Amino acid sequence: MWAELLSSYTVRIVLMGTVLLGIVSGIIGVFLTLKKQSLVGDALSHSALPGVVLAYIIMQQSSLVVSVIGAILASIFALFLMNIIKKYSKIKNDAILAIILSGLFGFGQVLLSAIRDTAGQDQARLNTFIFGQAATMSVEDIFFLVIILTFVLLLVMLFWRHIKLFIFNREFYQSLGFSGKLINIILNSIVVLVVVSGIQTVGVILMSALLIAPGVAARLWSNRLGTNVIIATFFGALSGFLGTMFGINMATGPVIVIVATSIVIMSLLFAPRTGFIWSKIAEKIHKFQINKYHGLIHFFETGHTKEISKDSLDFFIEKGYFILEDGIYDLSSKGKEKVYKIMAGEFKWI
Repeated sequence: MWAELLSSYTVRIVLMGTVLLGIVSGIIGVFLTLKKQSLVGDALSHSALPGVVLAYIIMQQSSLVVSVIGAILASIFALFLMNIIKKYSKIKNDAILAIILSGLFGFGQVLLSAIRDTAGQDQARLNTFIFGQAATMSVEDIFFLVIILTFVLLLVMLFWRHIKLFIFNREFYQSLGFSGKLINIILNSIVVLVVVSGIQTVGVILMSALLIAPGVAARLWSNRLGTNVIIATFFGALSGFLGTMFGINMATGPVIVIVATSIVIMSLLFAPRTGFIWSKIAEKIHKFQINKYHGLIHFFETGHTKEISKDSLDFFIEKGYFILEDGIYDLSSKGKEKVYKIMAGEFKWI
């Protein structure tokens, strides 16, 4: 079935766009998650809608280039507005994001209603920016998307060390003489470009999910930034590919988001160390290890073998955990290491 779908020129075009979008969204999502600014992508994607509609009203055309320019300007305005409110008021950051998100998206819906009778055929294209419609993407759209996302990837690679240091230790980064404002502007610009490049594919409402889900899932599998980025890239690409293939006869954007969300749920259940099911398995292994090596731990804490059976002592000697000299038992270095591992929880990998 998939072989037949992949033989379709239209499907291959859409796949190129969704997979590339998933890759870049995954990378940027890792940074947003680490900065604890997951809702910023949500606010920017929703604020892009009035920019798209205003660009159409001014230019009287709904081409992708015009729509993207409008979305970029609206997103920049939203960022500026958020910073102004945060600087000159006592409103919390989450409340600011909620206000900007709902306010600008509502404004966009009002504008759509206002041009309903005059937009004609362009009304349908403008409406696709709400939930996305990947199937309508043309070769020109893909080419434009590739240019934007390639530029984003180049920025990430160029400023990789700066971004990494800024996210994990902003004060130290600035103490080295680097500008925190500059790197923050670069990060925000990258987020804006990714958001506006994906609004036609998954829409302004669902773009935030694609932006955050791969990064959140990756965080459950590893604590290393480089590994996080690789895993998020894979999850993003997988979401784009599977979402497109399964959603070929449905709304592609929502299906992509469903796949991305499913990956997060699977990660919550099965990710090593942090997954719910893995934690339950590790708990069982812990109890088994405690029972099996109770005598070893008892000797480590008390220094005597009174409550350890002869069979257990013979087993520990056979394994090299105990040393018997002149009728006196003592822990070997291997035995001490075993106790340390059990106490530290490293048994979870056994």
